[in-house]
Amino acid sequence: MSDRSFGVTETLAETLPPIVRDAFTVVTQLGDAWFLIVVAALLYWFDDRERGAFAVATVLGALALTVTLKGAFALPRPPAELQVGHAESYGFPSGHAIASTTLWGLLALVVERGTRAQRATVAAAAVIAVTSARVIIGVHYVVDVVAGIAVGLAYLWVLLRVTRWNPTRAFGVVTAIAVAGLATSGLTADSVASVAGVTGATATWLALGTAPDGRVSPATAVAGLAALGAVGYAGTGLDLPLVAVFGLNLVVPAGILLLPLVVERAKKAGVGTPS
Repeated sequence: MSDRSFGVTETLAETLPPIVRDAFTVVTQLGDAWFLIVVAALLYWFDDRERGAFAVATVLGALALTVTLKGAFALPRPPAELQVGHAESYGFPSGHAIASTTLWGLLALVVERGTRAQRATVAAAAVIAVTSARVIIGVHYVVDVVAGIAVGLAYLWVLLRVTRWNPTRAFGVVTAIAVAGLATSGLTADSVASVAGVTGATATWLALGTAPDGRVSPATAVAGLAALGAVGYAGTGLDLPLVAVFGLNLVVPAGILLLPLVVERAKKAGVGTPS
């Protein structure tokens, strides 16, 4: 038994029916990397563009911070026999806890629906659901998720204080975090993907100079998510050389930031084409 285990993960694995534990694998998707990227993309395309760019930087930073800290602590996950499925990489702190705390905390601040207390309640419930699920499916100890929540809250607070919602500053901060991941984890698929995503987003945002004005339709958003999702899956889900991992993960956040500009230019080209 791990020194950081209080027996909770083991007890849940022994007492909960397999069908219940399997069901919680769906809940964890609310803190998965793909979910963070999709939400950030939708905020960028359909909400305030500057605020959406800040969201893109924030979630990329949360993913990079996970890589950096896991490499620094290098603590194992619970044994494979306790897990539903099999999770790779180190276990402390929980990346899903960092990611879900960051994302849902950010949404509570930027989404203008309901009262602040209501948004905070929804965010807290989502974080509790995701982090509890990680323990229930046996891929983390309770300490891992508690630490992840604390890290996520601290990261979001510091980022807001340092950048004051400025996307350019945020991209600068998360670039430093991603580079630190190379130092703690070395050249792994996760660290390379993290650096690539941050590099692609930062370079694209700086090249744009200002947030593009193109209006993205729901149909275009679906098509964009499908295309970028395929690229992202290839970059993270397939066993590819690191240079390919870097290239594919460079494309996804860059594509998110460029889509409104592509739409706008396509519209102008269509208007200027003789019938």
